[in-house]
Amino acid sequence: MKKLLVLLWLLLPLPVVVMHFGPGQQWLARDKAHAFVAKAQIAEEKEDWQQADQLYTAATKCLTPDSRDLKLRLELAKVRTRFRMGDAMAAIDGADRLLDDPAMGSMPAEFQRESRELAGRIHYYAGWVMRLEGASRELWMEEAELSRQNFRLLAEQSAAEGASEYSAKQQENLESAVQLQRLSLTELMARPLPKEGKCMSGQGLSEQMGKRRGQRGNKPGRGENEEGPPNKGAGMKRFEPGSGS
Repeated sequence: MKKLLVLLWLLLPLPVVVMHFGPGQQWLARDKAHAFVAKAQIAEEKEDWQQADQLYTAATKCLTPDSRDLKLRLELAKVRTRFRMGDAMAAIDGADRLLDDPAMGSMPAEFQRESRELAGRIHYYAGWVMRLEGASRELWMEEAELSRQNFRLLAEQSAAEGASEYSAKQQENLESAVQLQRLSLTELMARPLPKEGKCMSGQGLSEQMGKRRGQRGNKPGRGENEEGPPNKGAGMKRFEPGSGS
């Protein structure tokens, strides 16, 4: 009996060790990440986008590989902060990666809607700014078309789910995206660029997009002399029926 008690006493630390090197590590990582997130949210409230972005990045570095859901939430936060701080290319690329992430389909519907709506706004303002910069039709049309497709999907899905108020909001966004494609440059220039879009201007966005992605004729968009619906190509898969939220 005495030997059994000694053995039990020696084994007492074992659960602590297992927790420390097993689930405990994930919990500890999440605690550290949440501490950074709390500070980042305060920075966002103060519109200190750069500080918020740095804190969200620090939170991401704390995570273990199996914290996929939290990592996606942090990626969305970083897309938002980079958009608001004026890092247009990072915001565009981040939004695209987020929607194309294989794990997106397992995320809550609310998160998927938020991600798609933000992507729609980013592409919308990118198209607007690129038009003002004198970009070729094929180049700016891709951004306008991606915006239109995101808002259309949101409007249709939310209407089918009975979320009439949200659907009406996305229908308005959809109409704005369609109008961006149809307005003449003169008409567009007569309209003030909203504050949210001004952060993307003054960066030579058209030149950057042209250098990095070229004319991208095999993706959504119309050529200068083309009629009819936008071309289908790479990038369209995220708008197929059943995708997204």
